[in-house]
Amino acid sequence: VVETLAPFAVTVHLKDMAVQPHKDGFLLSEVPLGEGMLDLQGMIDTLRGASPTAVIHLEMITRDPLLIGCLTPKYWATFPGKPASELAMALASVNHFAAPSLPTISDKSKDEALDLEEQQITTSLEYAAKHLDA
Repeated sequence: VVETLAPFAVTVHLKDMAVQPHKDGFLLSEVPLGEGMLDLQGMIDTLRGASPTAVIHLEMITRDPLLIGCLTPKYWATFPGKPASELAMALASVNHFAAPSLPTISDKSKDEALDLEEQQITTSLEYAAKHLDA
């Protein structure tokens, strides 16, 4: 996706993602930069090579993980004819990159959730300054 869209990029919202297996598919969560499964440096290098003036913004959403219910019949209603091999590859990636834990906010007070969000943003900005030519 990055390779395809990079030549057209004017601005980018950069984030990192983590996953965990779930009985109905998998859980997907935004995590601080450098703590997820995305090749951030490769993405930045591709973007800079194709659109050197593109502006990069941090996207950090602090919320409970999203359930991607790809093992439920309702999920597949929007993907008629998709081969099972694509699902198998996606679930293999989930298992390969499974995070030991994902951030949550539903178990926190409002102040604790705000503290978590600030910590995640700070961690992401520190990672970007140290590791990315962003």
